[in-house]
Parts: sequence; structure tokens; C-alpha cells
Amino acid sequence: MIKRYFYNLKNKNIILKEIEKLNDFNVAISKDVINIINDIKQNGDRAIIKYEKLYDGVDLKEIKVNKKEIKNAYKKVDKNVLKAINLAIKNIRDFHKLQLKNLKGFVYKNNSYKIIQKYVPVDSAGIYIPGGQAPLFSTVIMAVIPAKVAGVKRIIITSPPKSNGSINPYILVAADMLGVSEIYKIGGPMAIAAMTFGTKTVPRVDKIAGPGNIYSTMAKKYVYGMVGIDALNGPSEITVFADESANPLFIAYDLLAQAEHINGHSLLITTSKKLSDEIFRLLIDKNIKSDIMLVIVKNVNQAIEIINKKGPEHLEIISKNIDKILKNIKNAPAIFTGNFSPVAFGDYMAGANHILPTNGTSRFSSALSVFDFLKHTHIVNCSKETLKKFGGFVEKMAETEGLTAHAKSIEIRRK
Repeated sequence: MIKRYFYNLKNKNIILKEIEKLNDFNVAISKDVINIINDIKQNGDRAIIKYEKLYDGVDLKEIKVNKKEIKNAYKKVDKNVLKAINLAIKNIRDFHKLQLKNLKGFVYKNNSYKIIQKYVPVDSAGIYIPGGQAPLFSTVIMAVIPAKVAGVKRIIITSPPKSNGSINPYILVAADMLGVSEIYKIGGPMAIAAMTFGTKTVPRVDKIAGPGNIYSTMAKKYVYGMVGIDALNGPSEITVFADESANPLFIAYDLLAQAEHINGHSLLITTSKKLSDEIFRLLIDKNIKSDIMLVIVKNVNQAIEIINKKGPEHLEIISKNIDKILKNIKNAPAIFTGNFSPVAFGDYMAGANHILPTNGTSRFSSALSVFDFLKHTHIVNCSKETLKKFGGFVEKMAETEGLTAHAKSIEIRRK
């Protein structure tokens, strides 16, 4: 469905409400998902096999992908795609290595004591790779590389199997090229539960990352706290700001590209009615199943206001005033500038991560990165001189809060 609006005082609230609807991703946890998780917690592999037959229509003989299956996968993939995967791996790894390089920790010194902050990777990570609508082997690269660069020792992958019990060969090959050999044929809430609690076959992990459908997302929300998660990812989406300098054909296909995703949506904001008319003409004869919204604004400031309220997952800026606009964007985790920077390039090859906060959550979160697989530790080292200087203040604060043993633990060291 395509909707068009002029942004003015009369329509402002209507447009903002429509944008809120686009961002409305309800992750209420259903009883079915809770039941699946609790069953797998109690019954492990047996419950996984039961639900895989029920939901994916597959009689699993083995939950884990074996070496022969991985080897055979190479015979099924296009050699040109292999070259593309190799190049993408290089670009994405190089970018994420820069994140680690600039993560050195620090030492805080205050007279007679110091605090060291250092970074430690989680021991294990589970990567969920969707396999329903499309075999997202690019997501294997995007999720595994930051974990590898961070130094995670054990990385596993889960992905829903086909009805014949196989995993898409491109997913297997991408995982193998990245050195991940633990791959499990599990999808949806079953995969999330298995990685949270562990079973006889599937190891328990410290953190789960990777996008999925509403059911795997519900499961991630339910198990959060028992295991770490990256984010609650909703449907993919794009916002484009463009003025008369933009190529309408480029924009039309960028809007259509995000509409290819289930429940995805696209928003164009433009100062040019002529551009809006041309893009509408290009879109109107397409078979569009997702929401596309076109908003015509009077000036750049109105566009910036809408963008920051929307907090888009992907933002394209095609304008003669790119720098001015960039300075004022607060909520956008991935920004593509100019006529020749399509989101699709970032999805596959650029190097930045394509696992991004959706549905306005960029107000408080960022793209998946090396940081998601690291914890920071504080190492505090004091001397007797430290406690003589600061201890009295600590005692007074502890006593005021009624925590006398806290105060005493300082007092006995000052004597």
C-alpha cells in the first residue's frame, strides 16, 4: 500500500501517527512460545525434535550438521558467490577489527589508588540465522565476524531446517569459511531455548545474537536475563530523504528493496513534489505487499524532525545539503549518503554491520558490533594511604544508609 502526504500543520499529527504505526512492533510473548521454551528446558533434544516436526515439518535424525553435509554444501553453491563471500568477509572483518583496535581500555589514577578498565569477551555466543523467507547467509557473516574479532572462544549457529532436514548450503559454506563448525538444525523458539539452557546435543551459550521472525524474537525477550541477547529486531525498514538532486529510479528500487522483507516498510521524505510524483509513478504498477509512505515537506528542518521521530533502521540522504542534515540526525544506526550509496551495498559488502535496531529503537541502541560480545571489568587497587584519605567519607556515607558493616570494613583498615 502506498500513502502520500503533504507535511503541514493540518496533516502533521496524522503523519506522525502513521509513522508510529510503522514503528509498532509488538513483542508480546505468546503462551505457545513460553510452553515450547519450558518444554525444551525440561526435555532437551526430545522436545526439539518434537517441535521441529510440528512447526518445520521435518523428522530430524541429527540435530547437529555433520562434516559431510558441510563438505557437500560447497558442491551446491555458485563459485562466483563464493568469491563475493570472500570479499565481503574481508571488508566486514577489516571494519570490525578497527572497532577492537580502538578499544584499549584505560587506567584511572587518583593519588594513591587506581582503577583499570579492561575488556573481556563472553566465552560463548549463539548466532540465530533465519531460513524461512530467504537463506540469509549474509547474516552469518555479519553476526559471526564481530564475535570472532572480539575473541569469543565458542560460536555456534542455529538455523531452521528444510522439510528434508537440510540447511541451505550457502549458510553452511559461509559458516565454514568463517571457521564455525557447530551448526544446529533448529529454528524459532526451539533454537533460542536450546541455546539458553543447553541440551544433550546443543551447548548453552552466554549470548544470543541474530535477527529472526516474531516467534524467535518473542523467545529472545522471554529468556533475556537467563542469557544475554543482542536486541529485539523487528521487520526491516528504510527512510529516504531526497531533494531534486536525487535519481527517482534509484530511490524507487531502494524503497522496493526493503518492501521485499516480510512486514517491511519504506518511507520517503522529500522537498520535491516533482520527485514524489515520479517515484509514485514508478511504484504504482509494482506488486507491493508492504507499506510505502511518501511525505512531501516544505524544508529540510521538517524532514529532520520526522527522521529523528522515526529513528529509521536504514537512512538514505540524497541531497545537495548532506552535511547540514547529517549534523542534525540523532536517531539512525546506518546512514547512506548520495545517489550511489544504496542500502543493499551495506547489507552485503561495505563492512559496516547490517544487523541494526529497528522500529525506532535506534533512540537507545546501535548496530551489532564487537562491543556486543565484550564485557568490561573494573580492577580497583587501593593502599592504606587511600583509605586514610577517603575512608572517613565512605564510612559516613555507609552509616547514613544504615549499612554499618560496610562502614566497619573501611574503619578496620584505617587503624
